[in-house]
Amino acid sequence: LNHEYRGILIPVRDPKGRIQGLQIRRDNAARRKFRWVSSAGKKDGHRAEGWTHLAGKPQKEMILTEGPMKADVIAYLTGRAVLAVPGVNALAQLEKTLRYLKENGVEHIMTAFDMDFLKNPHVKNGYRELTCLLSAMGCRFGTYLWDPGYKGLDDYVLHCRDRGMPV
Repeated sequence: LNHEYRGILIPVRDPKGRIQGLQIRRDNAARRKFRWVSSAGKKDGHRAEGWTHLAGKPQKEMILTEGPMKADVIAYLTGRAVLAVPGVNALAQLEKTLRYLKENGVEHIMTAFDMDFLKNPHVKNGYRELTCLLSAMGCRFGTYLWDPGYKGLDDYVLHCRDRGMPV
């Protein structure tokens, strides 16, 4: 295996719990830390899609974050269902997934992009596109905010849990 692809293998699950793709969180990657496993370039191969990921079973209120691994951590620490897009500007598959979830009882979405969405224009634009999509689909939604010293909700929830604070 090429050393560039060593890391943690992350299954990306559809709303029914089936693995639809795989990501690798690469060890020691300076950039593009997460890569899709793909057979593009192989005989009868196919490129990877920007799949959404669902950690846990759909609930009336769900959290929407960026990154399947982050979603798994948040779901594990909180017991909540967490939907993830692969990145802040990778929303291509989200509308289809949200439509399915709404048809299956999801009523409210709480967004939880990394806190740098307040300052980073790249993340801020992705967040704006996300809220436009949620509005256009008629979704009820809100946004979680937490201490910006903790980049992701996963980091903040872990911090709270380790100090015996409610999550």
